Order: sequence, then C-alpha cells, then structure tokens
Amino acid sequence: MLRLMKERESIGVVADQIGTPTWANSLARVIWRLLDHNARGLFHWSDAGVASWYDFAVAIQEEALACGLLQKQIPIKPIATADYPLPAARPGFSVLDKTATCRLLGHQPDHWRNNLRQMLKEL
Repeated sequence: MLRLMKERESIGVVADQIGTPTWANSLARVIWRLLDHNARGLFHWSDAGVASWYDFAVAIQEEALACGLLQKQIPIKPIATADYPLPAARPGFSVLDKTATCRLLGHQPDHWRNNLRQMLKEL
C-alpha cells in the first residue's frame, strides 16, 4: 500500500470484504506463547477489531502521513469485490473466533490500528 500510495495519484480498494488486519509480530508472539503452553488443537489469532480492505488502506495512509513515511495524501476510492476480480473467491466476512486462544493464554489482542502504528514506526 505504501508503494502504491507513493506511485499513484489515486487507488481503488475493496470495501465489501471485512476481516481483521493482523501484524505478523503479534501473531508470532502468540504462537510462541501457545508453544510455551504446549497447546494442542486448533487455535485462531488475529489482532482486535475489524476493517474492510478500504478501511485498512485509509488507516495506513493516515498513520504513514503522521509518521512521515508518506509526504502527500491521495484519494482512496472504495470499490466492490466484483470490480476487482481475483482468481479465487474471497469471503465477505472473514473474522476469526479467537475465544479459545484468549482463554488459554489469558491474553486479549491489541487493536489492529495500534499494531499498524507500531509497525510503521518500526519501518
């Protein structure tokens, strides 16, 4: 997204697919904690909150502008999945239920927007 925002005058981003942006760092930390607990079975994890790909792109631009990774704001246009054909069908809602993981670890996830901000600071 950062590259596209630097190179293009505007971008279109799918607005009708909802999920949870998740920082690889937070996922890796939870995997290590699951290993420490000798967890067995199926466990889901993602950061807290939900967003469309469009919402995520808008947040990336806002946070990148605030920390100086982008120099100018560009228009981000919401588009429908049908306007952005991909070889594989994508679900409209793909939020994971992480209740079992939270219960086992006694840990609630940080919101995706906070983790986005931290990740961009590390860039």
